[in-house]
Amino acid sequence: MKIKISTRVVLLIGKYAIKIPIDRRGYLQGKNEKAVWKSGKCRKLLAPLVWSRFGIVIQKRCTEINYFVDNYVFEIKNTFPHMDFYNCDLYNHQNWGIYQGRQVLIDYGIDESISKMY
Repeated sequence: MKIKISTRVVLLIGKYAIKIPIDRRGYLQGKNEKAVWKSGKCRKLLAPLVWSRFGIVIQKRCTEINYFVDNYVFEIKNTFPHMDFYNCDLYNHQNWGIYQGRQVLIDYGIDESISKMY
C-alpha cells in the first residue's frame, strides 16, 4: 500500500486509488470528479471512477508517469472549460497516469474557485 497526501489522502491499494478528503477543498474536488465522470465527456482521457460518495472517490489505479502529452491537456481544457484557468495543475505529470495502455488524467476535480481557496 502507498499513501499520498495533499487535499486528500490517497490510498493506493491493489487495483484501486481511494481518495479521502481531509479538508473542504478535497471534498469539493471529490464532488467535481464525480460530476465530470458522470458527464460522460472525454472518458478516454480520465482515470475510471468506480464509486463516489460524500466526496470520497474510488478510481481504478493507474501507473505513474514522468511526462504528459500537451495535446491531451488541450483536449481536457476544451472539453471541460472549468479546468481552463491560469496555473492549473493539468501540466503536472503527477496528475496523469497510464491505464490500459493509454494516458489518462488522474486528478480531474480541480477548478479555479477550489484552487484559490487557500
